[in-house]
Amino acid sequence: MKHLPLFDKIPKFSNSLEFFKKNFFCVPFLAAFNTLTVLVLVGLSLYAKLNNKGDAVERLFSDPFNFWFPYEGILTGVSEVLWCVPVAVCAFTFGVLRQKNPRSRAAIFLFFSALLLGVFFLDDRFRMTLIISRLGISKKLIYLCYGSAVFLYGVKFWRYIKTTPYLPLVVAFLLFGISRFEDIYESQSLGVHAMLEDGTKLLALLNLSLYFWHICHQEIGRHLRQSEKR
Repeated sequence: MKHLPLFDKIPKFSNSLEFFKKNFFCVPFLAAFNTLTVLVLVGLSLYAKLNNKGDAVERLFSDPFNFWFPYEGILTGVSEVLWCVPVAVCAFTFGVLRQKNPRSRAAIFLFFSALLLGVFFLDDRFRMTLIISRLGISKKLIYLCYGSAVFLYGVKFWRYIKTTPYLPLVVAFLLFGISRFEDIYESQSLGVHAMLEDGTKLLALLNLSLYFWHICHQEIGRHLRQSEKR
């Protein structure tokens, strides 16, 4: 079989490039986030190479694991998964609803729900409150700010919330309050402390996830029915 001349290969390369662009750039932010992530990884690799800090980079990807106690942290992992559920479904449903009416009550409610819960998730996952408190800012002040944000959220969207089965939402935020209170005033018993801080948070996240899953399911169903009527 004869080798194709270079000018015959160029159209095939051009077609491959078009295929790549068509598939890679059709997903919003896919190219941007991939590029940013690659740049960060390259930067970390260069830093590790130039400063002989390979072990420091390895810690960024290390998994917490205790061979003797493989169940260690398992409920914390479950909580982190549950944190992602309401944030993801609210953001996704907002994206669907905004195509028709971005100013609808449901769309705005879900947008701010995703934003508020996203901030709480980032705080919990990356220990932002703990880091800020080590800088001299009281945990009480931080939790007061979070409590004020929840209060304003409730006041702003109460008209919409009361049209939904809102008891799980109220219970979830009350349980979060107990969890944060226990974080400030720690019990003497380790078991009691774990149950009051992390156990209540796990139960709160379960209620929160199921509530927003139900709400988002209803809103998307309503959106599809309205689209079919057109």
